[in-house]
Amino acid sequence: MRILLVILSAMFLLIVILLLSNRSLQHDLNHAAQQRDALVVSLQQREQTITELNQQMRQREQAELALREDLSSARQIMQTREQQRQRSLHVNAQNRQWADSGLPADISRLHQRPAFSSASDYLRWLSGGQRLPDPGQPSRH
Repeated sequence: MRILLVILSAMFLLIVILLLSNRSLQHDLNHAAQQRDALVVSLQQREQTITELNQQMRQREQAELALREDLSSARQIMQTREQQRQRSLHVNAQNRQWADSGLPADISRLHQRPAFSSASDYLRWLSGGQRLPDPGQPSRH
């Protein structure tokens, strides 16, 4: 009978140890499942971010292509206009003489300005600017 009682006690102790071990393993399993779920959410967010970045990249590539096409068109227009200008200078001597002459002194002065370090310096310069000559008066050279 004592042996049976010892065996039963040992079995009871073994069952308690197994239950505690099972509980610990179940806790570890739940924790691992939570980590897995968090990693799945993180992976989905990364995939979404990658998808958005790829879409932005495609949009920027399309915008860049459109800008390159616009630049090419502008160059062609500029070349055409320059060719027309050159033709008009070669055809008409009066146009050639006018294009080769310098600007009047008053007009040239309008193109001159000092270097500015800030927008406020530029505004001060504009407000204190030189007056233009009266068109009824002869210009001074």
